[in-house]
Amino acid sequence: MEVLEINQTGVNLKNSVITIGSFDGIHLGHRRLMEMTKDSASELNSASVVLTFHPHPLKVIHPETKINLITTFEKKMELIEETGIDYLIYITFTPEFANMEPEDFVKNIIVKKLNPLKIIVGHDFGFGVNKSGNIALLEKLSKEFGFELAVVEPVVIDNEIVSSTLIRRLVIIGKVCAVKRFLGRDYSVHGRVVKGCGRGKQLGFPTANIIPEEELFPKDGVYVTQVRINDKTYDSVTNVGSNPTFNDVIRRIESYIFDFDEDIYDKEIEVFFLERLREEIKFDNINELEARIRKDIELANLILKRKYKKAQHS
Repeated sequence: MEVLEINQTGVNLKNSVITIGSFDGIHLGHRRLMEMTKDSASELNSASVVLTFHPHPLKVIHPETKINLITTFEKKMELIEETGIDYLIYITFTPEFANMEPEDFVKNIIVKKLNPLKIIVGHDFGFGVNKSGNIALLEKLSKEFGFELAVVEPVVIDNEIVSSTLIRRLVIIGKVCAVKRFLGRDYSVHGRVVKGCGRGKQLGFPTANIIPEEELFPKDGVYVTQVRINDKTYDSVTNVGSNPTFNDVIRRIESYIFDFDEDIYDKEIEVFFLERLREEIKFDNINELEARIRKDIELANLILKRKYKKAQHS
């Protein structure tokens, strides 16, 4: 997959099939759009293109509103590449671009630079200043400029429309097990391992402490997790929170990695959240904390074995 900014030299495709959106999370709804784009491009002997924006439009249009993005731009690129798309082309989203009229967006960017044979968008697609462009306008412009338009209905699972908003809500309330149904994978965060207070090591459970690159991470508590280090995956238990037993105030993500004894300070790791075990608890003493950690590890092992058995028989 080739990644290009829209104004780079070379963004002048002979023809293409395009899907357009912010695509935060690359959830199952996004994947359907990308699969359709790839299949249509193959049928039309054309390039498949994902056209997206960076930074996220809401961060520019409403900077006062906090939006916790599901994925970093780097993770988004990685996930889109996995779909087999030919080009990821992004538009640097600025206040000036936000004020572009929808007709100008289609004429001067999409048609002029990407020469679309077909555009595939979601049912709620909006574009141009204040999202004043809608499906009806895009349909009209498709006739004017000679491209086909396909509008895709939302993916519905368990009577819920798959959306980035739904996934954010589930992660924030700690329902990480439910997230996988809509995201198509376990939710994860990336980060560089930093030095902590060393308490875990003193208790016999050394932890990898990370400051996540993602803006979104689960509700405080203890989770069954897996950690990816250098393309290898290890089982783990992860605490999200501020360690109330020690009256800390800084929110951290700390993973105890099973059967692992390597120095990984300053390395990048990825933590996958599989299931929530419990709330974060303030213990009366260290002995109570140690006993509960042992119980957490025991429960996590049981859950991981159960998940592996399901995977082996599915």
